[in-house]
Amino acid sequence: MSILLFGSGGQLGAALRWRALASGRSVLGLNRQDVDICDMDAVAAALVMQKPDIVINCAAYTNVDQAEREPARAFEVNETGAGNVAAATAEAGLPLITISTDYVFAGATDAGYAETDATGPINAYGRSKLAGEHRVALLNPRHVIVRTSWLFGEIGSNFVKTMLRLGAEQTDGIINVVDDQFGGPTPAAALADALLAISARLLADRQFDKWGIYHFAGQPAVSWYGFAEAILDGRTTADLHPVATTEMPRAARRPANSILSCIHIKDVFGIEQPDWREALAALLAKLDSSS
Repeated sequence: MSILLFGSGGQLGAALRWRALASGRSVLGLNRQDVDICDMDAVAAALVMQKPDIVINCAAYTNVDQAEREPARAFEVNETGAGNVAAATAEAGLPLITISTDYVFAGATDAGYAETDATGPINAYGRSKLAGEHRVALLNPRHVIVRTSWLFGEIGSNFVKTMLRLGAEQTDGIINVVDDQFGGPTPAAALADALLAISARLLADRQFDKWGIYHFAGQPAVSWYGFAEAILDGRTTADLHPVATTEMPRAARRPANSILSCIHIKDVFGIEQPDWREALAALLAKLDSSS
């Protein structure tokens, strides 16, 4: 199984290359310097040169607040770029796996969102990712779109690292964390394993016909404050303080609830939700040992 990976330099892309290597699978990773997915010719040329069996697109514009200030750039990468990869893979006769987000939902429900629930993004980032989903579905029928949430891992910037930095800096201060937004923290390594499992299934089952959208996120659901509590437990003398979203205005609005129901991915691929608490404990131990 030969996988071509766009966006290998990001948090998920790096985790995917590492997990693939650990399992003896072949993944060729291309970062933005290698191939800009906004360049259709470059994307098509990469497929011709590498001749993969399947493509995973992890390349994305992910700065949620900055997307409010430069929405055109967010759409260029998340819609046009994703569409370029979809069109090129369709032309080459290849299946495509691409990554989307929980922020395609408005958050005005108490239940976990299923793949069939109505979308309604409330920020530019979510709108750009939803537009990308539509473009991918239109241009390559053999697609799997995996929506995920609150990604964290050893590589790159994420909420875990931010909280650890604040905990070290604010030893005598207060750390305010939003306590009325809920979701599922997702270990990057677990998502990488899920993508590899999906890839193997798509290539092994030539009769596969359950293309479309799937949700994958960690469990149990928690607020950002609850997540921060778990991260900083016993690691700081700062006062961790829960606040409402209205007390911490940001450039981009966030959904109050972006919990993803992950029943569909289990039914089709046998993939279980990971427990983010176990992954967090392992990550913190690894960061401690390397510091």
